[in-house]
Amino acid sequence: MSRAREGVAMSSLPITTHANAEALAEAVAEALADAIRAGVAARGDAWLALAGGSTPFAAYRRLAAMDLPWASVHLVASDERAVPAAHEKRNERALAEAFAAARGVTIHPLVAADGAAVNVHTDSRATLATAESSLAPLTHRAFDAVLLGMGADAHFASLFPQVTPPSALDGNSREALVAITPDPLPPEAPYPRVSLTLSRLVAAHSLLLMITGDTKRAVLESARERTAADAPIHALLAAAPDLAIHWSP
Repeated sequence: MSRAREGVAMSSLPITTHANAEALAEAVAEALADAIRAGVAARGDAWLALAGGSTPFAAYRRLAAMDLPWASVHLVASDERAVPAAHEKRNERALAEAFAAARGVTIHPLVAADGAAVNVHTDSRATLATAESSLAPLTHRAFDAVLLGMGADAHFASLFPQVTPPSALDGNSREALVAITPDPLPPEAPYPRVSLTLSRLVAAHSLLLMITGDTKRAVLESARERTAADAPIHALLAAAPDLAIHWSP
């Protein structure tokens, strides 16, 4: 069991602090497992939206090794790069590898298998068709859990500074999905994206943010004094007072 200090305040921002990355991964995996059990008990199955990036995958591997009703669990990436299904930068592929031990789990795509490029000016509706089909069972229900990360530029999911439409950062919007082309493109993953919107993410029964390091903690804290356009995580903090923030050095 992870030993954490609940409610550690950084200028009143509640953060659960974990001693190290291993303890962080254990705590997040336990929280997601609780959400899966609760979702299956209450609704017959559980839907989770999960972050990509490097930070959460230790938690995913721990979670996949747990004895859970995996045949009733549905996973989707919180955002996806417009690359083919087998591409090393595809979040769907990374989730499939991390959850290989979770027999029966279903992972749903956000982008077509051929990785058709996102063009928000000409074909955003076609680009979103795969994601809309995958999320159709959630038309009248929320995710049981959402786990998010945060970039050093204060983006979450693929809601990047300056290029994200205001409606995608509106917690009351009816839009569930958005096509995004970061500008500039991140050098580690220079691809257009499909992302879940803030309103879809914050509607979850359980909402978690997982970050590591002093730099990102400082970015998170300073974002409250910035605008959502400049620091999208500002919109998440404002729209989700029950957000569970997990951090380790």
